[in-house]
Amino acid sequence: MNDVLVVTGGHRVDFEALFSMMSAVCEPLGWRWAHAHQPSAQSWLGLEAASRWNAVLCHDIPGLRLKRGFAPEPLAASPAVRQALREMLSAGVGLVMTHHALAGWPAWGGWADVMGGRFHYAPGRLRGVDWPSSGTRITSYTAHLVEPTHPVCAGLDDFELTDELYCCPIFEDDVVPLVRTDADMSGRLFTSTYEHVVFGEDAAPNCARHPPASDLIVWATAIERSPVVYIQPGDSAATFGVESYRRLVANALAWVSSPDAHAWAAATGRLLRIDDGEDVPDL
Repeated sequence: MNDVLVVTGGHRVDFEALFSMMSAVCEPLGWRWAHAHQPSAQSWLGLEAASRWNAVLCHDIPGLRLKRGFAPEPLAASPAVRQALREMLSAGVGLVMTHHALAGWPAWGGWADVMGGRFHYAPGRLRGVDWPSSGTRITSYTAHLVEPTHPVCAGLDDFELTDELYCCPIFEDDVVPLVRTDADMSGRLFTSTYEHVVFGEDAAPNCARHPPASDLIVWATAIERSPVVYIQPGDSAATFGVESYRRLVANALAWVSSPDAHAWAAATGRLLRIDDGEDVPDL
């Protein structure tokens, strides 16, 4: 029997819809799942997780304080938190990260390596490059499978979604592409997040000056000995109810828990840059 930990916090979420999806995903497979909320959830993530959880689903934003009308405030990951996460990843606990989890720990460059990119709520430095704030747009699109033989895509065909897309840096050279969107990813269509949060929607410019956005919305990567799947859709209760999306999440949880995924991660995983900090530009 697999045990899955679902982590939320740092961003609003429709808990009823999320929990309904997790029950629909886990119960037919005989899996059990538990829920933890940040920041207290951080105490559940460490070496002990290797004996408690087969997989962790992160639908949270750790390390960032968000409040409408105020500049997003990056929070440093303490040495103890970094070490605990490294121990968990070194033990091979599989991660499935969804939607806004891509914004987690923005002051820690090593965490972006775990995720395969980063969504910037505010301008930030990543891998030596200064980035503007990332952008969002909600639109209808086709999720197109580009690696249909991968276990994460098992039993799926291309499917339709109406969800929030991101204009942000993704490390395409470091990840295994699984699903892409056919939506127009032109920066002019995306609303800049920082100005939206601080000044409101009417004052937010578009992301026309942002480097071109990737159309990649689902990928696999590995860090230390842990297999990781990132699923960019997941903004709304409606998405949690889409059968193909639920199948995608179920497949991802099953795969990151599997011996094949663990063997792949052990052979290909990069080391977590635990001591790497990044300067955050003045806002």
